[in-house]
Amino acid sequence: MAAILPHDTAKTAIVKPRNKAKQKGPIDDKVVYHARDSIRFDAAAKKVYLYGDASVKYQDLELKAAYIDLSMDSNIANAHGVENNDSGKTIGKPEFHQGADVFYADVIRYNFKSKKGRINNIRTKEGEGYVFGKTVKRDSDGVYYMKDGTYTTCEEKDPHFYIMAVKLKVIPHDQIVTGPAWLVIEGVPTPLAIPFGFFPLQQGRHSGILIPAYGVSQSQGYYLQNGGYYLGISDHLDMQLRGDIYSYGSWAQRDIINYDQRYQYTGNITFGYSLVKQPIEGTTDFSKENSWNIAWSNQQDPKARPNSTFMASVNAGSTNYYTNTSYNPATFLNNTLSSNVSFSQNFQGTPFHLTASADHTENTITHSVDIDLPVLTFSVDRIYPAKWFQSSDAVVNPNKWYNNVSFTINTSAENRIATVDSLLFKPQTLRQMQNGLTTNIPISGNFRVFRYFTLTPAVNITSTEYFQTIRQKWNNGKDSIVTDTVQGFQMANTYNATLSLTTNVYSLYSLGVHRAITIRDVIYPSIGFTYQPDFSSSAYNYFQNVQYDQYGHTTRYSIFQNGIYGGPSAGKQEAVNMSLANNIEMKIRQHTDSGVVYKKVTLIERFTISTSYNTVADSFKWADIAINANTTLFKKLAVNYSGTIDPYEMNAYGENINQLVWQNNEIGRFVNNSLTLSTTLTQGSGTKQTGQGQNQSQQSQSGESKSTSTNSGLQFTSPDQYFDYIQNRPAYYAPLELNQWSVTMNYSIANTLNTGINSAYTTTQGLTVNMSAQVTKYWKASVFTGYDFVGHQFTSTSISATRDMHCWELIFNTIPFGFHQDFSVEVHVKSSVLQDLKLTRQRDWEDTQQYQ
Repeated sequence: MAAILPHDTAKTAIVKPRNKAKQKGPIDDKVVYHARDSIRFDAAAKKVYLYGDASVKYQDLELKAAYIDLSMDSNIANAHGVENNDSGKTIGKPEFHQGADVFYADVIRYNFKSKKGRINNIRTKEGEGYVFGKTVKRDSDGVYYMKDGTYTTCEEKDPHFYIMAVKLKVIPHDQIVTGPAWLVIEGVPTPLAIPFGFFPLQQGRHSGILIPAYGVSQSQGYYLQNGGYYLGISDHLDMQLRGDIYSYGSWAQRDIINYDQRYQYTGNITFGYSLVKQPIEGTTDFSKENSWNIAWSNQQDPKARPNSTFMASVNAGSTNYYTNTSYNPATFLNNTLSSNVSFSQNFQGTPFHLTASADHTENTITHSVDIDLPVLTFSVDRIYPAKWFQSSDAVVNPNKWYNNVSFTINTSAENRIATVDSLLFKPQTLRQMQNGLTTNIPISGNFRVFRYFTLTPAVNITSTEYFQTIRQKWNNGKDSIVTDTVQGFQMANTYNATLSLTTNVYSLYSLGVHRAITIRDVIYPSIGFTYQPDFSSSAYNYFQNVQYDQYGHTTRYSIFQNGIYGGPSAGKQEAVNMSLANNIEMKIRQHTDSGVVYKKVTLIERFTISTSYNTVADSFKWADIAINANTTLFKKLAVNYSGTIDPYEMNAYGENINQLVWQNNEIGRFVNNSLTLSTTLTQGSGTKQTGQGQNQSQQSQSGESKSTSTNSGLQFTSPDQYFDYIQNRPAYYAPLELNQWSVTMNYSIANTLNTGINSAYTTTQGLTVNMSAQVTKYWKASVFTGYDFVGHQFTSTSISATRDMHCWELIFNTIPFGFHQDFSVEVHVKSSVLQDLKLTRQRDWEDTQQYQ
């Protein structure tokens, strides 16, 4: 044995293993012990006494305490804390370290040879939970056997809840097994007991049962909800098999697959099926309804393939699926399901791009379904032909007109099915598939003329090909037009030319004292000309004549009019296009301590009015007048307006006649107009806290409680004890302090003219409000609601709140009125290990409908 004293205040010694042939109880490695105050050797008793920050190390084990004695013969170490003379508290209680594992105790007796020990009042962290035991034995495999043990996921010294067990076995990094156990909340035993318990401690991936929630529904009976099995298939793939079952016969299933490959892709697939029977089969008001839904989301990492991307966002299924299964107003009130799956490829070093996609749109009200599969698009970046004739090192002169001429090419091929959901998978639906191919080549250039004007000529060439067209004929027997589909390749080539002239006009006005206010008005006038021939003439053979009444009157129709891309338009166009845009800003001069500054205020961001006049039309030469305006007031309130003015008079039957309203000294007749106001008010997390809230924030950041009181009862003899009690339990007392709140409001009003004999305006007016706030440090609430000013009723409203109760969480959700009204309250443990330790109360919308 050798003793080493590195300095005056610390003593370290090493016990080397003796010759194995001579000793009775050999140890396999050296024992290193250390003490801050002193080390005393008892040669007769063959013991070492360590005082003050003592420690004993053996292989990967380390024992620390204020006092440790070590027997050389038995290799047994005893450790405990010592009483502080000033405060009377015990300090330096034992700590046992083995690798990354640490536990604390009041008294430890450990045998370094057998690796067994006896421990009093152990405290250790296992996985996400904490284990406490009064009397503990540790075997050579590191397994702990406890008497009167507790397990909790609350990290407080006095936990808010725990599971008390007469016997408890802890296998580190594997599992905890208990004998008879019961739940204790705030020190009060509850009647919730189990004959045995099992708590997994395994880290990483593992499969297991998903415990369902239970309850009773007045319309569907007793139920088990959201139960099933979890499959941890690999590090990149997992799966949840969940389902619901009701005693009246309803059931549902949900299969959820998640996948993730780092730096490659990530996504999930969900398939759901629901069968709803209510109330009881055989009764007069019994109903049965099934529905399904499939959702797929896929995101490709940009680093995976820089020149290609694959994206998927699929949401398809029965129109009534979300109505039967969802409690989210934003979901079950949405009447459109849409999907898109796309792959795009950029050919590096070339101007070529290719995209292949599939699209789906479904209306849950009309039950209409539109599917585009596949859609192929080939495009070419803008090309400047003048560069073809220049050497590679030549400098392009932008002042030459031919350098500004360019063109692009866009080609698209598409297959489309338009039907209703009940006929989607029928054979006749596939026979009605539409397909086509279109190529568009826009050629344009822009030139500076007369110094302040920009002239932009353009020619658009379009070629459309179909594999089927239509033919119409008059049926005398039925007095109606019969439409036949004719198979065969047909091509329609169209073109048009445009010429536009634009400029900007700036005006400055000074107002106020000493011209402190400056208004800048920018006007963007534009005038253009469009030419397009009459493709309905017989020279193109795109239109044909058909009789439409018994008197032999005929009309013309396009043989391409039912195609995906439509057909050529009828009528010649030599139209003059006019538009006028306006932007108004204001600058206010202000004097500050640092000098003169200018504050910029936008009055009108954009105001646009546009129309056109077809010089060769035989009637209705003027097009509708379109008005659009938008601005932002007070940097918060977004204002948007749009309107359409019809310049022609209307007869008693609600039909336009070729007579301008202007002749009566009026601009026109508003066909529709709409105004929307929207704003979002928020408060950041940097709001200063005061009073108790500030104390709590400081306490949370430091991770330490400022209270020194151990009083856990409610018997207070002085104000100090009361305030001490509050500080020791901050989760119970939280002052009202609105923080991190946001309010989003949208107001809209619209008027639309319904034409006909009894033409009249239809008005819609509504307000939607979405609010969320951190009401206190532990309460968070949100409200989504709206009001229909025409119907004089609230729209679908949802209210939710969450309460952070340290190791517990309370969640409340309700839709207080309307078709889908329901509510639910749930209190559950935050930790995933005890996620099934929860109390749930809910009333589904199917139940509340019985009382409407």
